[in-house]
Amino acid sequence: MATTNLFRSALSLTSIVLAGGLIVGQAAAQDADAKGDKELTKLTQRIDKTAAGSDAGRVTARIVDEWKGTTFKFDAGDTPRALTAQDVQNLRAKGLGFGEISILLALTAKQPNPATAKSLNEILSLRKGGEGWGKLARDLGYKNLGSVVKSMKATEHGMTRVAMERGQKAEKAEKVEKPERMEKPERPEKPERPERPEKPERPGR
Repeated sequence: MATTNLFRSALSLTSIVLAGGLIVGQAAAQDADAKGDKELTKLTQRIDKTAAGSDAGRVTARIVDEWKGTTFKFDAGDTPRALTAQDVQNLRAKGLGFGEISILLALTAKQPNPATAKSLNEILSLRKGGEGWGKLARDLGYKNLGSVVKSMKATEHGMTRVAMERGQKAEKAEKVEKPERMEKPERPEKPERPERPEKPERPGR
């Protein structure tokens, strides 16, 4: 009887420890998700801010160039293919900013497990359903967001270059449009007045 009670007590203690560990694990995961969300949101805002001062076509071309050599599965069952400018424009038409598009591409391209990898539009659906970027990343198998953050920073750097190029072109155009100020012609010097001849003295003085 005593052995049975001891066994039950040990079993209850184990259950409490496991439950406690589960709660702690869930709290830690939520904390990691929140941190991931905060970091990615910050990068998204920076990319959008930089892109706002640049030509949308050039920004789109830069994103496509960034992913050259990488293939994406856009829908479940689709054959993976290269990213095109039209794909980026389609995502823009769905209300996504350049920052969100960059996260979406990074999450889709760098999934750790190809066997369980989701398509870009599947990930987008989960996002639109209210799932945070941090939780999305964890559900996709990411142990950390290192690779995604690295990709986002590379995109941000590319956007900065596009913005700088635009600024340099605008500066050159301004210089061409403004003609150099013409110097005023110098006033001709006034001719010197001839000296008056001295009056002859009157005789008798």
